[in-house]
Amino acid sequence: MKRSKLLSLILVIAMTATVFAGCGGGDTGGEEQSADTGNNLIIARSTDALTLDPGYAYSEGEIDLMYHMFDGLVKFKNADLEVEPALAETWDTSEDGTEWVFHLRQGVKFHDGTDFNADAVVFSFSRLIDENHPFYGMGDYSYFDYLLGDAIKSVETVDDYTVKFTLNDKFAPFLTYMGYYSEFIVSPTAVEKYGQEFFKNPVGTGPFKFSEWKKDEYVSMTANKDYWGDVPQIDTLIWKVVPDDSTRLMELETGTVQAVKSIPPNQLEKVKSNDALIFEQVAGANIFYLAFNVTKEPFNNPLLRKAVSYAIDVPSLVASSYEGLATAAINPMPPTVFGWNNSIEGYTYNPEKAKQLLAEAGYPNGITVDLNTFTGARPYISRPLDAAEIIKANCAECGITVNIVTLEWGDHKTTLDNLEHDMGFIGWYDIPYPANFLSTMLLDGSNTGWAPQTVVDLTQKALSTYDRDEQSAYYKEVQQLVFEDTPLLPIAHSDYTIAYSKDIEGLELTVTGDINAKNVKFK
Repeated sequence: MKRSKLLSLILVIAMTATVFAGCGGGDTGGEEQSADTGNNLIIARSTDALTLDPGYAYSEGEIDLMYHMFDGLVKFKNADLEVEPALAETWDTSEDGTEWVFHLRQGVKFHDGTDFNADAVVFSFSRLIDENHPFYGMGDYSYFDYLLGDAIKSVETVDDYTVKFTLNDKFAPFLTYMGYYSEFIVSPTAVEKYGQEFFKNPVGTGPFKFSEWKKDEYVSMTANKDYWGDVPQIDTLIWKVVPDDSTRLMELETGTVQAVKSIPPNQLEKVKSNDALIFEQVAGANIFYLAFNVTKEPFNNPLLRKAVSYAIDVPSLVASSYEGLATAAINPMPPTVFGWNNSIEGYTYNPEKAKQLLAEAGYPNGITVDLNTFTGARPYISRPLDAAEIIKANCAECGITVNIVTLEWGDHKTTLDNLEHDMGFIGWYDIPYPANFLSTMLLDGSNTGWAPQTVVDLTQKALSTYDRDEQSAYYKEVQQLVFEDTPLLPIAHSDYTIAYSKDIEGLELTVTGDINAKNVKFK
């Protein structure tokens, strides 16, 4: 049956604000629970945004929102992150791969009526690149800078609807990164009008227009009826903040919200058994792993690193700690990413092999080592202390005594960054592109101290070709070297999850872990 449209947009927002007053706990019963919200979608999640400026957004609470209010020159068309036209209709590349010319879509307007053109593109990138730009540095952290800050030399207007990007060197991920939210185009008029307040007055060209942000309660958007692409079929999109897990589920069950992002393991059975709900999980672009400090004893000995790797029952650890919301890892990047090496079988649980290698490493009577772990949940592991206890028990059976050292995240990360640990838990989540896992994680942030020149050279070769087959070959070789030398033990790839009402269709959970509500409609 078609969902009735009994309430006007004004009434819906007023009703929603009333519901939000009970956000975070307490009695949320009453008539509001079963009220018809019209042609409007409410999505509940645990955290709020810190900024609504795509150039400076980076946390989970804001990335979903960026894809609905803004557009990039290109957009992702599949789970492999191949791109297709968005605000640019076509593009050309120079023979040496350092110049990219984008031919822009004409007739597009920003939500404030400003014309989209080449000047808007140059403005959007210049404010992130040029330290002398009047609107440079409008946030604490720029994910754009992390992805492309060192790659782009200049951005220039060729004519009203043509833009040229000049790179410092050929850079393989360039076009892929251009589809990510941090490269989205903003209205120059709005930035000039709001200045440092733009982060809470966002204006883009996306399918939804910003309406209201009530901090720690909700962000609301209305459909852009003049959108250049497929116009949304819902009128209002509301991102509601509900920190408590049980409250989020209750609001989904009672119809106060139509979708909930990130289902904890203890709610899986209840969600899956509810015939009124649809549950989906997507293999996550992340990795949870055990980092060995190869710069000092005892783990400068590769035989000891291998002994520990054989001592740990990774599949059982994943089954116990993640309860069906993860896959056991083999390589230091997810199997959903192109270039994953499927010829590597990984370390299997083999206590006898572990004891043998322990003796060969020079510790026939056993050894005592520290395992550093953090306390709270991260996107790649929700219960790190459980995982630590399992590893401790596994290793004890093989003559390896593990002392668990527990710290809050900040202190833990500092300890590993300074290579003050023996072995420690850490992880990575990012765009599902091999460079973001293998070159960035292994060489810059793996907390192992392992960076052989062979691997440095291979990753540089991979970054210097636009041929995906060539890139794959280089990245597969890197993964083989990681397996052979064992600077780390891959443990798990955590899944992304969502549950939503059967009354809606077209809601998508992407491979990057983001919600796409652009095509939602009520049945």
